[in-house]
Amino acid sequence: MLYVRPRLNPINISSCKLALSVWSMCFRWFGIVLAQHNDIKINFESFHLFQVNYKQNLVWKGVWTSVVRSIWDQRNEVVFKQGVVDAEEIFQKAQIKSWLWLKHKSNSFTYSLVDWILNPTSCITSFK
Repeated sequence: MLYVRPRLNPINISSCKLALSVWSMCFRWFGIVLAQHNDIKINFESFHLFQVNYKQNLVWKGVWTSVVRSIWDQRNEVVFKQGVVDAEEIFQKAQIKSWLWLKHKSNSFTYSLVDWILNPTSCITSFK
């Protein structure tokens, strides 16, 4: 008997219900009200804060990257290790990944993980 493995479709990181939930948590975390777009390129381009400078927007883009990576990691966990889908867990992992990225990329970033989770806007605006 021949077993054919079903083709795995890539997760849509901007429009599936799970991803939309994670993106909503991310925006609420920063106190942002934003209509989300289903197209990933437009989703990335919308990750621009007009009230902050270039360096601060790079940090914001790093948060976007952390969210995307966390969604993808969760997808792999579900597909390959029979993991459970949990939007809150994905969001928390994105918070941790973005904080770790900032800690390793910038010597001037001295905020604790608790500071980052409780007040990310203050942390971002510290970049001059």
